[in-house]
Amino acid sequence: MLSKLFKGELSLAATFWKFGVLPLIIMRYAVVIFGNLLGGYLQGRSIFNFFLHNFHPIYSSKLSILWTLCYISSLLVLAFYSWKIIIAVWRSSEAYDKSNWLTFLARLGIICMVFAVWSSVIKYSVL
Repeated sequence: MLSKLFKGELSLAATFWKFGVLPLIIMRYAVVIFGNLLGGYLQGRSIFNFFLHNFHPIYSSKLSILWTLCYISSLLVLAFYSWKIIIAVWRSSEAYDKSNWLTFLARLGIICMVFAVWSSVIKYSVL
């Protein structure tokens, strides 16, 4: 099903709402949750500063390493999925022949949604 999604073979409504808006919101909350869990260990420092100056592989908290891996992984998944869903909505809207207006709104809407998600992720970032 994901191959059909990324090729633009699913309907525009399903691509935009089920695979675009909803997963982006869920992934945004996952990134924020992992960032908040990691933020307790960083004590106001950035991830890079913490791992360059205060990290020791034996004496550091194992949970800080786990939350760092979860946070960075969720950021990478969000970045990859953001690009793929923009392309999927774009391709799906090309195949949508009922309304040029809805085609334009879907394209604009997914770009605005990705921008909104990333701006809120950057706002709560611990990088």
